[in-house]
Amino acid sequence: MKKTILFMCFLILLIFSTTSCVKDEFNIDNIATSEWNPNVAAPIINSNLNMWDLMNDYDSSEVFEEYSTKLIYFVYQKNVATNTMENYINIPNQSKTFNQININLPPGNLIGDYEVTNNYYFNLSLPYGMTLDSMILKSLDLSLNINHNINYPIYVNFSINNATVNGSPHNESFSVTSSDYDYSKHYDNIKLRLGANNQISFDIKITIHGDGSPNQSPYNFSLSIAMKNIRFSKLFGYLGNNDLNLDNDTITIDLYNNHFDGKINFEDLKIFLNISNSIGARVDINLNPITAYRTNPPVDAVDIIINPDPWPWTVVCPSLSEIGQSKISYLQINKYNSNIIDAFNISPNRIDIIADAKINSSGQSNFLIDTSRLHLNARVELPLHGTAKDFTLIDTVELDLGDSTYFKYVDWFMFKILTNNFYPIDADVQVYLLDSLNNVIDSIIPADQRIVNSGVVGPGPDYRVLTPSAKMTTNKFEGSRKDALVNVRKALIKAVLNTTDHGSSIVKIYSYEYVNVRVSAQAQLNNLTF
Repeated sequence: MKKTILFMCFLILLIFSTTSCVKDEFNIDNIATSEWNPNVAAPIINSNLNMWDLMNDYDSSEVFEEYSTKLIYFVYQKNVATNTMENYINIPNQSKTFNQININLPPGNLIGDYEVTNNYYFNLSLPYGMTLDSMILKSLDLSLNINHNINYPIYVNFSINNATVNGSPHNESFSVTSSDYDYSKHYDNIKLRLGANNQISFDIKITIHGDGSPNQSPYNFSLSIAMKNIRFSKLFGYLGNNDLNLDNDTITIDLYNNHFDGKINFEDLKIFLNISNSIGARVDINLNPITAYRTNPPVDAVDIIINPDPWPWTVVCPSLSEIGQSKISYLQINKYNSNIIDAFNISPNRIDIIADAKINSSGQSNFLIDTSRLHLNARVELPLHGTAKDFTLIDTVELDLGDSTYFKYVDWFMFKILTNNFYPIDADVQVYLLDSLNNVIDSIIPADQRIVNSGVVGPGPDYRVLTPSAKMTTNKFEGSRKDALVNVRKALIKAVLNTTDHGSSIVKIYSYEYVNVRVSAQAQLNNLTF
């Protein structure tokens, strides 16, 4: 028989948990230790529920924050970022074949060394119209091909002008052991200083070791150079114009996920756009219209228009002395500079933000590093300051009543709900019990009984609740009403919320406010035995 009592309490508990009244407050010991009696009454819940408790089951993201005034606000936000610059900027492989040079030795057979130095230069082909002063590469595969007809042993010294490797001037020396010779070298940390139009220059010193063999000059010497697998760590100079793709940013407004009817008028809602930029150049942001979407029927969409038009939005960038740091730019969208009120009047459950970014380099004082990127944080703040009129939420949950055999041991059961409400909100809640085909079997709350009455609100600008409001709700299940519950498979919960005076008065909701809920159950058992 105690199982019967547990079932009734479970039903009441389920009603409140699905309407966000905190499952944790149910203490089964209140029932399990009850002394057996044909008529049993037991307290189920006695708890103070704040806004975090009430919304915990409805919006599990726990999106509440509070200002210093204790005013509560919803926060919905999303972060998106560009790829790092090394993924955007691909420096292509470079190659150059130089004109053949002729080498004339002094008359006679050569004994001893003869040196010839030649300077070579070419312009690097860089993307986006870049003209750089210098570049630090974390990867470079450099190769030389030498073709000659010199019949003496030769030795080559190769040095890139104004280049350093791990802080030391670049210099490589090697013997050329064949007439068609390839030399290659990998660098992990090489700094190249470039001339005008991305020019790189280097010197080749050829040392010919005379061994007394016949002098067959003039000799030919040809050189080709290739630079592959170029990966930069830092670039300095004019960075050109480079389009950066920001991922589409969609902010889900969970508050409206189960919205059915009515609306909330937020007095001070805002959207904040924050850009974190570690690119050392001018970056312009353009937003395709920020769009509020309602995907629940009736489907609707409103573009949020900012006035005056801020696009392109030029964001702050770090200076050379701040390399490796990020600078933050802020843009606030509110009711004074946009139609954001109109957008939220459709009760949107999604905000889409599609942004494009472009590097618009100016002058030679720009830079970027391989890890440079843009971060966009979009944040929606909905302070609980305003009005709600017939704001209706509907949700359906599976309802397992357990072993229905125990219904025959109960003549009737009744529950009572007593609320003391320190919130400026009226709540009309109804729970419809459905069968497997979604037919309504019964409802839990009497149609003419409001479950929560608004507290008495004081004057603005604070609009604080001065006096709580108490409300008692009862309902009794007996006879055919009770018997029909064996077919229940689902529960449809409908909550209609209004701020004070049926949504006509502005209110504010603070973090210290709460509603005290007391739930008790009573059952009359019959004389049947298990």
